[in-house]
Amino acid sequence: MKKIVLTIGFAFVAVLSLSLPGCTKLNQVSPTSVPASNMFKDTTSLQEALTGLYSTLESENYYGGFYPLFADLNSDNGIAGGYNNSSLNEFGYYSVTTTNSYLQGMYIGMYYSIANANAIIANVGSVPHITPQQLKSVKGQALAIRGLVHFDLLRAFGYHWDTGSQYGIPIVLTVQSAEDLVPRSTVAASYGAILADLNNAAALLTGETARNPNYINPAIVNALLARVYLYEKDYADAAKYATLVINDGAFTLADKNGFPSIYTTKSGKESILELPFNQQNPSFYNALTYARPDADATEVLFIASEGLKDFLVARNGDLRINLLDTASANFQPDARTLKYASDITQKDNSAYVIRIAEMYLIRAEALGRTAGLADLNMIRTNRGMAALKPSDVPDDATYSQAISDEDRSEFNFEGHRYFDLARTGQVNNVLGVPATNSCYPIPQHEIDATHGVVVQNPGY
Repeated sequence: MKKIVLTIGFAFVAVLSLSLPGCTKLNQVSPTSVPASNMFKDTTSLQEALTGLYSTLESENYYGGFYPLFADLNSDNGIAGGYNNSSLNEFGYYSVTTTNSYLQGMYIGMYYSIANANAIIANVGSVPHITPQQLKSVKGQALAIRGLVHFDLLRAFGYHWDTGSQYGIPIVLTVQSAEDLVPRSTVAASYGAILADLNNAAALLTGETARNPNYINPAIVNALLARVYLYEKDYADAAKYATLVINDGAFTLADKNGFPSIYTTKSGKESILELPFNQQNPSFYNALTYARPDADATEVLFIASEGLKDFLVARNGDLRINLLDTASANFQPDARTLKYASDITQKDNSAYVIRIAEMYLIRAEALGRTAGLADLNMIRTNRGMAALKPSDVPDDATYSQAISDEDRSEFNFEGHRYFDLARTGQVNNVLGVPATNSCYPIPQHEIDATHGVVVQNPGY
């Protein structure tokens, strides 16, 4: 079978060849296809392509639902619901296989986004009558999105916790043809490409003052840099860029009375990067995690585990327990998240990609227990808990656990937990599975389609 065609965009001829369980080869052709030569004929069509790039981030396989939610299901935060869904159960049992259909959908979906970004980056300079400012803005946004997607691929499919590893990801920086085969880069080279895109985006977007969380802007780029540097264990730069975002002035940490409104208010003051949805372009968060007030567990695919419920109950004063439905008998002894319960009819729950709370916790982790405790306490006290004293975290191990607990409490069902366990080397200790399960396998379809040019992760 030929390699997946990646030369596809919002309005390009788009053909994906993929194998689905029980199906033969399936061709999917975009209903909005036009010749590529017409896509960048003027600034209007360029803006349409940029809009299309953002829309690829919102697919069900990516930030429309599956990518973040599987990072909780494949951890101690979640268990699989539904009815005898074997592909879902693989994530619930931390035993994802190379032929998992959800896994393949995520992998293809993210490289689809990269293909869109590459088309824009390659063609933006040749658009007639484009102004220098327009060029900088569009190219900067496309570079930042490409950096975001490559990073999401790295933390899902690569050994992101080990910069000395050969198991990075295929870094795709040019428009590809069906015959192009891109091998995996090392982890160090993968980080290098991601950081180059983000830093180049930052340079192009310098001076832009808008802080709309729905579109790439300088604060979003700085927040992404803080996150990437933390994963890379460059703690000085992680703290530096987190501080830039905290001091930006556009974002406010919600207090203990107001934090539930994060999940009911569109583009609130906590949101740094939030992908919006509406009734015409719905997300899948409500259907996947809540469904309806009297839903049965078989109707919800992503259920909050009894372990997560017990963890939150045991945290004295932690008001985030109120974001779990612990009362429904249909889910006992487990629970379900209420973060996406508000839009039962509209189905327009946002994807909360980056919030200001993360910047405080990144800086708290990066600075360490002496200098970082104030940031950790900023989150705790704004969620109803007492501040920790230095004597409560007498050593680095205790402090690291406090950070991990705060991350878990704050970001459950927002797509952090599995990646946090992997980057801190806790997958084996917490989940009881081999350390090689600290990332997903490369889909077997990709191994076969590239004739082994893309190699599999160890243990799969």
